[in-house]
Amino acid sequence: MGLFDFIKELGHKDKDADDAKLQQELTSLVNKAGISVQNFQLKFDKGLATLSGVTNSQKDLELVRLIVGNHRAVQKVNDDGLHVAAYAPGQSVPQKPLVLAPNQPQTAATGAPATSAATDAASMMVTVKKGDTLSKIAKDYLGNANLYHQIFEANRPMLKDPDEIFPGQVLRIPAELKPEAQTMTQGHMPPPSPAQPQPHA
Repeated sequence: MGLFDFIKELGHKDKDADDAKLQQELTSLVNKAGISVQNFQLKFDKGLATLSGVTNSQKDLELVRLIVGNHRAVQKVNDDGLHVAAYAPGQSVPQKPLVLAPNQPQTAATGAPATSAATDAASMMVTVKKGDTLSKIAKDYLGNANLYHQIFEANRPMLKDPDEIFPGQVLRIPAELKPEAQTMTQGHMPPPSPAQPQPHA
């Protein structure tokens, strides 16, 4: 998928830690999460974690990337060698994940072809800022603070508690949670865009 930066505070206590021990620790974190990854390999060298293997879904791929990348010692993750198992006919390979500012339209930022399964689409990656809560992130990115629990579920087992997030942590917001999808599932039509006139009664 690519090379991803995970911003960490300068001078963290693990800067001189042994790379071999950190490699074992990171591999153990992925294994303990219970995510199925065939032929999983992780190499760690001076802050860069290189991943390879085959996951059962795009969600699992993203969670492996985030579990590793959110570790205090990891500054970059290269998951070019990490792939999703073969797709069914008619489905397309996910595109590179989006990183958007709050409330930025998602449709203009992706050239990915439409697929029949929402889980095929790469998730939006959001970096937690100081003072953020899952409710605030849900309000900023999905327009509804009450959807925080869906963001929590999308990031389990990496997240154990909705209240335990920290600045610099990267979370995933699946494509199916975008505001347009939520509006339709609640039985309401989405509001017209500024370019579309309101229908007359």
